[in-house]
Amino acid sequence: MDLEKLFLHEKAVNILVKIYEYEMSGKDAYPLCISREVHSPYSYISKVLGIFEKAAIIESKFEGRIRRIKLTEDGRELARQFLQIKNLLNRDFLARKKLRILESTLKDLNDNDPTQLLPIKAELENIKTQDNDVIKKVEELKKKVEEMLNGYP
Repeated sequence: MDLEKLFLHEKAVNILVKIYEYEMSGKDAYPLCISREVHSPYSYISKVLGIFEKAAIIESKFEGRIRRIKLTEDGRELARQFLQIKNLLNRDFLARKKLRILESTLKDLNDNDPTQLLPIKAELENIKTQDNDVIKKVEELKKKVEEMLNGYP
């Protein structure tokens, strides 16, 4: 199987990232543990690991009946890149867009009219997300709006 096609499958990426996470936490990676973590049959994990090994992405070593898996340098770099992509894809793009619009609107406001701040404050309250960057910026913007509202007579 072509590596490019393999990595278009979510499970293959999850397997590689899981091995990387094991290594980063100082734990050994084993096919059975990976199988449980990514919710895939052991036979599929074994097949993918075989492809990874042929492509020099991982190395495996048998200790008795136990197969220990380790990423190669190239495998580690590949896993880092996929983890970075996964983190990018986990962003809340809609909330980020709303936030940019609100920031722009706030910037363009007429300083003499505090009533224009109230809809912005309400919209900020309505942004619900798990994206930590957005949460932080929303809190900063709320604080700025409150300061502006408190500055009006």
